Amino acid sequence: MIKLYSFFFVLFILLNSAYSQTTTISYTCKGISNFEILGTPGIKEEMKEVTYDFIKGSLQDLNNIECNWVKNIITCESTFLNFRKLSVDQGLLKVKDFISGNKGFGQYVEKFSGDCKVK
Repeated sequence: MIKLYSFFFVLFILLNSAYSQTTTISYTCKGISNFEILGTPGIKEEMKEVTYDFIKGSLQDLNNIECNWVKNIITCESTFLNFRKLSVDQGLLKVKDFISGNKGFGQYVEKFSGDCKVK
């Protein structure tokens, strides 16, 4: 009976560690970023490298954002302080990130899309 309990305990620990590994990952992504202050002429476009850190399923940011992990797609949405929508395709290693908020200089929109690699 003790062997049975020990087996289930070890199985439980292995399953929990396997789950945390799949939801704890970092990506370094290179791509094009578009930044626009609404009401002003022009959009600033530049090549950028962005790192996305996910720990226990949450995107680590100024405010940690809970994410949905469905098949090979990670999606994160937040409306706290600003509006953010992030999508990471783990199969194709592509990212799309959208942030809209208000800073001291006005309302802004930032879009980023690029190719990623596991850090």
